[in-house]
Amino acid sequence: MKRLAVFAVALGGLGTASISTPALSADQYTMAVGSLGGTFGRLGAGLTEVFNQNNKDQKLSVVPGGGKANPARIGSGGADIGFSFGNLVNNAIKGEFPYAPKKYANLRMIGAFYNSCYHQYASKERFDAGIKTIDDLVASKEPLGISVGKKGTSTEFVSSVMLKHLGTNYKELEKRGFKIVYAGVGASSRQIRSRSIDFYNHNSGIPNAAGIQAHLARDLTFLQMSTGVRDALIKAGFNDCVIPGGLYKGAPNDVKSVGTSGIVIGTDKTPDALVYNFIKTAWENRKTLHEVHKIFTRWDLKKASKDLGVPFHPAAAKFYKEQGVMK
Repeated sequence: MKRLAVFAVALGGLGTASISTPALSADQYTMAVGSLGGTFGRLGAGLTEVFNQNNKDQKLSVVPGGGKANPARIGSGGADIGFSFGNLVNNAIKGEFPYAPKKYANLRMIGAFYNSCYHQYASKERFDAGIKTIDDLVASKEPLGISVGKKGTSTEFVSSVMLKHLGTNYKELEKRGFKIVYAGVGASSRQIRSRSIDFYNHNSGIPNAAGIQAHLARDLTFLQMSTGVRDALIKAGFNDCVIPGGLYKGAPNDVKSVGTSGIVIGTDKTPDALVYNFIKTAWENRKTLHEVHKIFTRWDLKKASKDLGVPFHPAAAKFYKEQGVMK
């Protein structure tokens, strides 16, 4: 899909990726990310920047999206490549929740880049008052304010799965006077800092810049995950993870949560040259990407080529085989 629009994406406190306007003689493609201040947005900005600097015949532009929405968007031709999560892409291929009855069997994996871990930010005063889990929040007789994530994102998807397990939903909570906010990570961080809300969720890499800012500006901690909620999310394809203690101010202890693999996908129709050059350029410029996000310092081709059950694009498989990390 050829596009001409280009987005410049701010990278929070870790620098800014200014995406130059691609030459119009080059083939134009789009990369769907998440909210522009979130993990997908920041990683995508860095990847497209190094791609555009190193490829004269192909250019990429970042477009906002979401981990939940992107499989359907890419599978239906709304973007050329983009970020999502392994379990959601597998569900999209099979036509399972939340994509049923539609199947997107044409989706193909280009590479895995990181493992997410679900963050449930909470004000320390609310936590100390007894709201220690999402179960406690739902059971609260006092209406509370929470950002469940922007619609179409994996963050909001996890929020909905947790509430469904607990026998409720956004509308029911709103009827009880709860303040339900559908905001991206940047807006959620600002709202909890300003005390407009006391909780917000975010499925992100570790650490998250907006979360660090929130912890520095207000006395925060993390909600714990009950066994029942954890089991419901494991059933939905997530895996156990840990937010290490000491990364965020006010959270000295490890916090158990769930997460999944953040991957870049295309379709069986995505041009071979785009896919091959994308992963090759990312690998050859990994030291530059280290300055974009700490996630890239832990990224390697073994992780990129990990079998997550999503069929690989042939051009990506070709590159991994050339590098000796895939048979």
